[in-house]
Amino acid sequence: GQLYGDVLYFATEARAGWAHSDPRPLYFWGYFVGLNGLWVLVPGLLLADACRQLATAQRAFDRPRHKGH
Repeated sequence: GQLYGDVLYFATEARAGWAHSDPRPLYFWGYFVGLNGLWVLVPGLLLADACRQLATAQRAFDRPRHKGH
């Protein structure tokens, strides 16, 4: 949900021609892109980690079991 909100936030602002953002470079890159980008980066990293862990668990589950006699 957080990633969807961020994409929607950036996309609507881009579509409006960045009309609601301050054009000064420090504000735009530091605040608008940098600080808001953290809300894309952190959930993205957590999502990638979860996918990697799920894939590892699925491979372990799918591994053929040897019968011990």
